[in-house]
Amino acid sequence: MNRFASDQLQPSGYLMQSARAGQVTKRTFTSSDGKKTTMSPAVVSDLSSIYADAVVASSEPLGWQNLRALEMRQTTSEWTMPPLENHCIIVQLGSAAEVTVHIGELSFKQSLRAGEITIVPADTSLHWQQVASAANHMLHLYLHPTFLRKIAESMEVDHTQISIASQFGIRDEHIHHIAMSLHYELKDGNVIGRLYADSLAKVLAMQLVRRYSHFKDLQMTRGGMAPRKLRKAIEFINENLDNEETLALATVANAVQMSYSNFSRAFKKSMGVTPNVYMTERRIERENSCCQKQILGS
Repeated sequence: MNRFASDQLQPSGYLMQSARAGQVTKRTFTSSDGKKTTMSPAVVSDLSSIYADAVVASSEPLGWQNLRALEMRQTTSEWTMPPLENHCIIVQLGSAAEVTVHIGELSFKQSLRAGEITIVPADTSLHWQQVASAANHMLHLYLHPTFLRKIAESMEVDHTQISIASQFGIRDEHIHHIAMSLHYELKDGNVIGRLYADSLAKVLAMQLVRRYSHFKDLQMTRGGMAPRKLRKAIEFINENLDNEETLALATVANAVQMSYSNFSRAFKKSMGVTPNVYMTERRIERENSCCQKQILGS
């Protein structure tokens, strides 16, 4: 599949270990529409052991540490994913499809277009049924809750309160860019790509914590920054990412006419992360974007 064989990059990390453990026994799973399917237990990490024939490409032989990626082409119009131990992000790669989906107790029925995203939290089932019988092409990205908690801690967020919300058919240009970059690395399969993929996994986890967990509601909590000042602070940060001295927190606070301590506290209330963490995120995003442009241009 890739020019770097699996004997050059040995799989490692919790994703690989848990996947093997999940293939020991099978159980009967009942989806939200009442249909029963016999498949591997909830401790499996992804769908590769359940729908092996649908896997087009896998990151398993590439040695990615914190994320597993599967490019899949489902040839059946109906399939079921049991509650997995990992959070799953599904990006539609193929043409639009009329789909009815049950994610846990939630039901969705709509046209799913290329680039649109589905998020299935860990320990949550999914049942997929589409009108047309044509094959459906998608990219699956899997992140373990332990990794997500570590990222939350690095963002100074209380990981005990992290709860990812189910999503279906959403547009998120940030996640889509990360997913397409990972898809490219999955196809290319070089050694440097492993480091790049692991850095993208961190940014992806940050995005899940910031936008699709309960912490996104912190923007509305009492004590946050006024919207006008918050916009000005973000604009100032984005315009001065290259200048370490200009981007000192005291300077940013002064730009929005707030004291250092009040600015730091109010910014975290509004954004869910400290100013330093926000700056780090922006720098990582910019570096990843530049790196991907260089790769595509080479």
